[in-house]
Parts: sequence; C-alpha cells; structure tokens
Amino acid sequence: MIKLLAIDLDGTLLNSFHEISNQNKLAIKKAQEHGVKVIIATGRPEQLCKSFVKQLEIKDDIIMSNGGVIGHPFKSDSIMSKTLNESIMRSVIEYCEENNIIYLIYTKDAIISKQNFRVDFFENRNKNLPENERAVMKHLDEFENIYSLNPNKMLIVEENMKKRNLAMGYFQTIKDTSIVQSQTTFIDVSPKNVSKGKALKEYAEYLGINKAEVAAIGDQANDLAMLEYAGTAIAMENAIPECLKMATHITLSNNNHGVAYAINHFILKGQN
Repeated sequence: MIKLLAIDLDGTLLNSFHEISNQNKLAIKKAQEHGVKVIIATGRPEQLCKSFVKQLEIKDDIIMSNGGVIGHPFKSDSIMSKTLNESIMRSVIEYCEENNIIYLIYTKDAIISKQNFRVDFFENRNKNLPENERAVMKHLDEFENIYSLNPNKMLIVEENMKKRNLAMGYFQTIKDTSIVQSQTTFIDVSPKNVSKGKALKEYAEYLGINKAEVAAIGDQANDLAMLEYAGTAIAMENAIPECLKMATHITLSNNNHGVAYAINHFILKGQN
C-alpha cells in the first residue's frame, strides 16, 4: 500500500497553462481520504509554490528547490534547508554576467534577479493572485552584497543550446554543487548532494515510511533521483526518455490529467 506520494509540478501536476485541473485536484483529495500523504516535490522555491499549496490545501511540509528544502511556503521553520555559499554564487554569477546569461536567485523570502522575461512572467502571474499567494520579487540593485544571500538554488535560463551546454559544463566544474536540467532551457544550481530523491528518502524516513510504500510522479531530469528511490515510479507520457525507462508505470500526459489517471489506476487500484 502506498503511504506517501510525491508529485512534481511543472510538466506533471500542472498543465501547459500552469494550472491544476479539477480532475487532478479530485484525485489528490481521494488519495488523501484513503490515507495517502500527498506532497509536492518541485524545483520551484517557496515563493512559487504558495498558490498551489493553497489550491490543494496542503498543510504538511513539501519538497522544494529540487530537494534543497523540506518545508512549507507559509511556515518559517523547515525540516531541512540547504544553501549555496558565497564562493559558488560568485562563480555562477560572474560566468553569467560575462556570457550574458539570465540568472535568478531563489531564497525563502524572495526571487532576486535583473529584469528579464522570466521575471515579467512571474510579475504578470502575481496580478491574478491574492496578495498572500504572490511571489515576492526583488531587483539585484536592492542588495549591496548579493553574494551573502545564502539561496537554496539558482536558476539559469538560456535558450541558445550551445551557450547552455557550455554553461552546464562550466557549472559542473564548480566544487560542492549539484547541477541538473529541470526544463529544456533551465539549469538548476543547487548545493552538493541535493536532489529530490535524497529529500524524498529523508522525508519518508522522517515519517517512518519505507521505500516500498513511497510513490513518485515526474517528467524531467530533476525527477530521476526521486523516481529511482520510490518503490513505485510513475512517469508522465510527456516525460523525457530517461524517466520513461525508469518508470514502473507510465501515465497520461500533463495536459490529459495524468496525475489523476496515475492515482486512480496505480496508487489506489483495488481500493474502494
């Protein structure tokens, strides 16, 4: 029996319009009613999880920043929070500045960046959200020393494949980091030994739940570690080939309520 279900957000629980369908919401509620603890496991930071936690009425801690944080966007304390040090930040930021690459700094309290299309997206999204669910956005110029921020993660955004691959190669040489691609044009820079898989294992052990009782649903490279750990690994139909190969089950796409299908056919199968 599955006791803990970890669900990725982008490309998994969220459709292409960044929405949670009613079908997915109802299925998650059904799983909870059957005693399954359902959590989000995402690369997003606290600031970008607020509205989804509210929609799903999740009061327990979740996994954020690719496993760098086990906590809750509306709680001050965290079960676990790992941060990037000054040396790592300096190496990443200097490279991005020299090569004209977009970077965003994710702390618990804010998303910090220069103005760019990703920031524009978040700011436009904020306009349609209640004030307490909006992401706090701050400009780099507001900080005298950005290297002292101790973020949980940095997001690198580069659409040019050649530049992105070169950047990925450089970041992988930086000591004490974990580098993963969370979407086609995104590179996530996290502290050493951070992954959704390690966080899911730590959370399951914290709850006294064994691996065989854990399920995970995902679609991207940053989901591979948690799919590998989970006793039941479910890949979205739209997942990358590596996720599909690792999966115990393959569900429908994120635009076809794949999470709901997975819960009804793989998690709660045989249960009334």
